[in-house]
Amino acid sequence: MTAKLNMTSIIGRVARGSEHAEDLSYAEAKNLFTDWLHGDLPELAMGALWTAYRIKGESVEELRAFVHALEADIEPIAFQHNCQPVIFPSYNGTLRGANLLPLLAMTLTRCGVPVLMHGFPVDHNANKYSWTDHDPSGRVHSADILREFGLASAENSHQANSLLHLQGLSYLPVDTLHPGLGKMLALRQQLGVRSSVHTIVKLFNPFQDHAVHCAGVTHPPYLLRLQEYFQQEQNTALILRGSEGECFANPKRRPDLQVCRQGESVLWIEKDTQPLQQIPALPENSGISSTCRYMEAVLDGQLPLPSPLVDQALCLLCLSGRCTDMDSAHHHLAHHFSHYAA
Repeated sequence: MTAKLNMTSIIGRVARGSEHAEDLSYAEAKNLFTDWLHGDLPELAMGALWTAYRIKGESVEELRAFVHALEADIEPIAFQHNCQPVIFPSYNGTLRGANLLPLLAMTLTRCGVPVLMHGFPVDHNANKYSWTDHDPSGRVHSADILREFGLASAENSHQANSLLHLQGLSYLPVDTLHPGLGKMLALRQQLGVRSSVHTIVKLFNPFQDHAVHCAGVTHPPYLLRLQEYFQQEQNTALILRGSEGECFANPKRRPDLQVCRQGESVLWIEKDTQPLQQIPALPENSGISSTCRYMEAVLDGQLPLPSPLVDQALCLLCLSGRCTDMDSAHHHLAHHFSHYAA
């Protein structure tokens, strides 16, 4: 453990409740997260910090330090392409509706945009856990859908690079990204609540070069927090209210699509507030088989891609550099999907 860290002092400062807790300095937060990733913190301290940050929340400076500590400790993916890849973190899965994040990813890859997804391993058995804040039983994860589709997961950054070149899409389990990060995420199974690490996985860049972040949030205050983070980092990102925590637009009603680029944050497309005129064609249930059949029908042109996902894809086509503006993105998507909007 870093000799400079006084865990008693740090826990005492961040665990004083939402009104009196202190934010750590950038250096303190970076050292703390580095030690946590390496397993150098006592178990009691890890549990205390996990809960304390759940109550306090993270400052933007703390988030920057946590993310920089993680990025400095992973082997980056040395991927080269004529446009920036899109990063989809996928850790929640869906229960009430179909998980359409893999469909959005495949839509982009068909249009020539490489996509990296990362999340829990394919064999992640969430059903054996009982969490007070998030019932995982019956949830369908992106890894399950990609496996059903016959798409292999990467086992390391080199293989992720190869899969991106071969199929335009790669799924990287969190344990292969960083074993310590996987262990940190597993604390939720013991403590029953999410914490800072669930925000960090939405922010870090596994690539050696620039990429486009797509971040879906559940709690409205984090929309502003993530905007501030991406603005300070000068990163390119699309931020939206996610579907059950996954970063794809609600297929029935589009949320605000907020873009961060070159230190500025702009609302590109406003949320849909009009009464729903027509329910889009969607999977008959949220199961893996039903979702895969629906995806095949959309990709084959038999069913339209729901318009909120069309809008999200258009934004990402522009942000990745594949298209120069929304008009050219419309033409590009129409060229690859003859039946592309509900």
